[in-house]
Amino acid sequence: AASDVYKRQELGLLIDDIVGKMSEQRKMIYTLSRQEGLSNAEIAIQLNTTKRNVESQLSLALKEIRKAISCFLLSFL
Repeated sequence: AASDVYKRQELGLLIDDIVGKMSEQRKMIYTLSRQEGLSNAEIAIQLNTTKRNVESQLSLALKEIRKAISCFLLSFL
């Protein structure tokens, strides 16, 4: 339905906005993981950091996104 397409587009814009407001390192880690498909180990090597730091930053990024999505979905109830 048209309303589902609209909700998906809005959700995509919301995620883009959240990612855009992240620190540069967190944004880069999220992008390399979710859009480029790199593993945490590959990201650590590419960014010259530890795998643990990549895991931590990715976890925080996903937590931010989940929180925003929850608020977004609650607005439709």
